[in-house]
Amino acid sequence: MASRNKTDFKSLFHRGLLLPALLAVAAWLGGAYYIEANIIAPRSARQVAQAAQREVQAHAAKLQQYLAAQARELQTISADEGPLQSAALPGATVQAFAADQLRVGAGSDPRLNFALVDLLKRTQRKTGQPAEFLRTGENNSWQLHRAISQQDKLLLVTQPFTAFEDTLKKLDKGKGHLQLVQKFPDGPPQTLWQTGQGSGTASSAKVGGSYLTIEFKPSPAFAKANGISARWVYFAALAGLIISLLLLLRFMPRDSKAPWEKSNKKAGDGTDAPEPQQTESLAAIPSGPIPQAVTAVPDEAPRSKSEPQQRSTAPQKSDLMTEMDFPAHVFRAYDIRGIAEKEINEPFAYQLGRVLGTLVQHMGGDLLLVGRDGRNSSELLSNCLVEGILDSGCNSVNLGLVPSPLLYFACAKGKNTSSGVMVTASHNPAEYNGFKIILKGRPLAEDKLKKLHQLMQKGPFKSGRGSNREQDIKENYIDTIFNDVALAGQPHLVIDAGNGATSLLAPRLFEQLGCAVTPLFCEIDGNFPNHAPDPSRPENLRALIDKVRETGADLGVALDGDGDRVTLVSASGRIAWPDQLVMLLARDILARNPGESVVFDVKSSRALAQLISQYGGRPIMWKTGHAPMKTKMLETGAILGGELSGHIFIKDRWFGFDDGIYAAARILEIMALREQSLDELLDSLPQFTSTPEILLEVEEGDKFALIEKLKTQGNFGDADVNDIDGLRLEYADGWGLVRASNTGAALTLRFEAETEDALERIRKLVMAELKKVDPKLAVPNWELL
Repeated sequence: MASRNKTDFKSLFHRGLLLPALLAVAAWLGGAYYIEANIIAPRSARQVAQAAQREVQAHAAKLQQYLAAQARELQTISADEGPLQSAALPGATVQAFAADQLRVGAGSDPRLNFALVDLLKRTQRKTGQPAEFLRTGENNSWQLHRAISQQDKLLLVTQPFTAFEDTLKKLDKGKGHLQLVQKFPDGPPQTLWQTGQGSGTASSAKVGGSYLTIEFKPSPAFAKANGISARWVYFAALAGLIISLLLLLRFMPRDSKAPWEKSNKKAGDGTDAPEPQQTESLAAIPSGPIPQAVTAVPDEAPRSKSEPQQRSTAPQKSDLMTEMDFPAHVFRAYDIRGIAEKEINEPFAYQLGRVLGTLVQHMGGDLLLVGRDGRNSSELLSNCLVEGILDSGCNSVNLGLVPSPLLYFACAKGKNTSSGVMVTASHNPAEYNGFKIILKGRPLAEDKLKKLHQLMQKGPFKSGRGSNREQDIKENYIDTIFNDVALAGQPHLVIDAGNGATSLLAPRLFEQLGCAVTPLFCEIDGNFPNHAPDPSRPENLRALIDKVRETGADLGVALDGDGDRVTLVSASGRIAWPDQLVMLLARDILARNPGESVVFDVKSSRALAQLISQYGGRPIMWKTGHAPMKTKMLETGAILGGELSGHIFIKDRWFGFDDGIYAAARILEIMALREQSLDELLDSLPQFTSTPEILLEVEEGDKFALIEKLKTQGNFGDADVNDIDGLRLEYADGWGLVRASNTGAALTLRFEAETEDALERIRKLVMAELKKVDPKLAVPNWELL
């Protein structure tokens, strides 16, 4: 009996039963999963969504009732200014304005900004405008604003957000995540308040009589309470599986002996013969093989989105605006740059627009092009800039969110104007913003920017009624490069846009050129969450290098925040610095255009000047900065220019402005023509030992004075000193550079030499002299460079 039990137990694990058992498991559990995923889950999700929609509509109704009660109370208030004594409008204050007082800066607590002026003007034209939450007041905090028209007065009623927040806190937040969002027509959504925990798809409901939407994401408990459980499906599947396995055990053959292994049975005896007889039977089988059982994927030029529309009103020149003190330090050597909302704010942008519109008209023009990058503050600043331009009587064409090279492209190809303004802080951190300005094809820089500051302070300004229209030139730009650059095969690129303005355009352009593109950080995000938008810093290229190696790409392309700078990475992960890229371009362009000039900055390699001369060109060293470089190229008629930070200017077949995307395309073309990788091209260049660009942080007001002290007090031995931009110290076997950065509070250093020993000698000498003029300077960890 024990033997029989043992045999039956082993039969449960017969390999003939394994495959049918696995199929049964897959069929029952797979079927249960299919039913859950395709029948129960969608129905449960719809049921939860319906419950969530009812929940959010109930919240929206409560908020609507609150706002309606306040709207009724508003009809009873008088034009007396000051705090309101009303239970329905807690904490409210009233300001009254005549029609001719509607201008930015008027009033107090809060002063009128552009949004408030717009609200009052719309109320003047049509009463019953919805309430609006705006950042106003000295603390720039959210406040609730309503406008009322009373005879010849416009009343602005302001409440702190906390008054409305008391009502929000009464909403039931235990059922999920609640979020209050305000979205104006054609504006981005703004989150005003949120509370609770939830996930999944949000349900939303508009709050009547406002621009508000309440959104609700259900909590797991809410979803469980209002959904359909799938447990019974799996219980049924488990029961079916058990039955199936039992049937398999009953009807499938056991692990029984083959016929020749079975023992002889006595006639009429139903029992097996003893084990020894089985052994004898096995021994009697003749030798030889034993039989085995058989088992069963645009052709038109872009058009403007709307025809020019005449503005209905033009505000009078504001005395307040002309008296505002705009910070002088944001007017840097070749652009305007400062902290957004503090140094570069709405009045600044508006006043700048008035000044530039006035200047363009004095120069005989009547049109300015306007572009902006993807920073969080750029859209608002761009709108204020356009308002100022229009109030000067000048017209504008808004190009929208574009890289800086597209604004330069529009200025170069435009038939009606060659002047434009780009709202951008280029490679600076997220909290910065600023403006790059071109008037009649030339960048506004240095002394002219200082004069611009004086004009913004005092005027005079023209006034009038300009018109604005929007235009999309991206297709035109892409088509122009497509018709200019010829590539062979399908090179594989990794493009790191750094979440900047080229995030969408660059991958699209290179795909149209026939490249296989792997995008990296190609989602526009003004917070720059992955790394700073500066490809000149090695630490910002680590992710790109890793992705190039991981994907086996031919090239990595790193672009800065507004797309006018580029650094490339080879297939091996080697960084190709911009002065090396200029060498490759110079070798290609000068071979076809001997005798032409090439401009480069003081941070560039000595090998660059040697190569330019070798190929019959005229090397010109000049000041660092996109504006001085462009100006020098125009003065000298240079065919090519470049600087170490990544600005590369190509006049051969192009327009001579700095364009990181086009420069990368031309390097790809050189790789295709020479049938060489970027590593091979770099190996063919002169090799020196060098450091990347090094930044020593100093006070903004001290950096130029430090350079002057170093120039007068420094002892640099037998060096030839070039002081066109800081101090470039030329030795027989290398050079060192110290200059004041024009884009940040720092000194810029770089060193290059024929050997490591020479590099170390020059570095120590320069740092020793720097320490003499400022002992507090922090010396970097050279091992990390």
